[in-house]
Amino acid sequence: MRLAPAEARTLAERAVGLTAADAAEAVVTSGDSALTRFAGNRIHQNVAESDTTLAIRAVLGRRTGVASTNRIDDAGLKHCAAAAVDAAHHAPEDPHFPGLPAGGRVDDPARGLAGVEAYGADARAEAAAGIIAPSARRGLTAAGTVARNLYTLAVANTLGVSRAAAGGDVRATVLAMGGSGGSGWASWLGADTAGFVPQHLGERAADIATRSSDPQPLDPGVYAVVLAPEAVSDILEFMGWLGFGAKSIDEGSSFLSGHIGEPMADSRITIADDALAPETIGLPFDFEGTTRTRVPLIEAGIARSPVTDSYYAAKLGLPNTGHALPAPNFDGPLPLNLAMASGAASEHEMIASVERGVYVTRFHYVNVEDPMKLVLTGMTRDGTFLIEDGRLTAPLKNLRFTQAVLEALAHVGAVGSERVLVGPGEGGATLVPALLLDRWEFTGQTG
Repeated sequence: MRLAPAEARTLAERAVGLTAADAAEAVVTSGDSALTRFAGNRIHQNVAESDTTLAIRAVLGRRTGVASTNRIDDAGLKHCAAAAVDAAHHAPEDPHFPGLPAGGRVDDPARGLAGVEAYGADARAEAAAGIIAPSARRGLTAAGTVARNLYTLAVANTLGVSRAAAGGDVRATVLAMGGSGGSGWASWLGADTAGFVPQHLGERAADIATRSSDPQPLDPGVYAVVLAPEAVSDILEFMGWLGFGAKSIDEGSSFLSGHIGEPMADSRITIADDALAPETIGLPFDFEGTTRTRVPLIEAGIARSPVTDSYYAAKLGLPNTGHALPAPNFDGPLPLNLAMASGAASEHEMIASVERGVYVTRFHYVNVEDPMKLVLTGMTRDGTFLIEDGRLTAPLKNLRFTQAVLEALAHVGAVGSERVLVGPGEGGATLVPALLLDRWEFTGQTG
């Protein structure tokens, strides 16, 4: 059973009080998730999971140790606290460790979660039926998921930090498949159920699958591309992971390293991390209890500062932006709520402006070739079309690409006027428009 924020805060404070160290921090994560999965135009699985985990970070001088448990009775808390202290005794000293961040008790405003909480098995089954129906009517086969997630985060430490908040979301995906090589994808994510129309999601996937039947090959080369929001999200997630965090800046492995304040993209490209934006699903504080702030990462094409946590803020002399991940954290601070600013063009207008190019619904199996130059390689999937004289014409077989992303973002034709929330996991999401890029290199066919 998921803990309410007040219950999670009490648990975190109790764990801190049981930890015999110079300083201590406790993080409680409590979740309740449910998933309805369908394939072959029918529901075949319905699962639910609840769990609460406590992690304690003990500080002894400049040594830290972490232990975690999902036993939250007194015996479990005492054992976890002792294990964290023991780990700290055996850890090497870190000369850059600045200590835990100080703070106070904050009562974060409650978020309206009634719609998500009420989205039970019956509602998910009804949604799955609505998603499946368009594919079934057209002789296609639909597979996908409808999920509901509820989560609580609480953080307390011996320097006064005490915070707790709850969040939630509803997610749905669908892959529609035909018998002649056509497939279509659509997804939905929201902090509540407002705006979620399952039939519309199913229609989009079925439309793409129908139009993409009997795909044709395309010669490798450099083409103009219209990237649908899901494809843009794939790019943004890799940018966040590879270069927008302070650790990669400190190590000199970020594509931003040495370029802060310099032009990195077209002036129409603005990317920020903003967990507090009303359109997204972020929590108000990070895993150290620090308030998350909006961080401009690329502003009108100019490279700005990375996201930080208490460790890298102190080490680099930067403000703490509230982007700590759970300790022990080997990735450093990362942006979990990336957003790209919208532009002025509709997707239809983007397509209409292209004489010859490629429309991409989403990417698949993307990997990194060169993190410093942000070169990615991967494939298109579930709806790739040739654009000729401003219209989508022939469906295309999936294509492999190898592209330096910053180079592509320096050749922007247009930025979409509507943004879509796309999310890989709990608490993280990207808010992205479609993009028209004048140059994108396809290096071969995948099938």
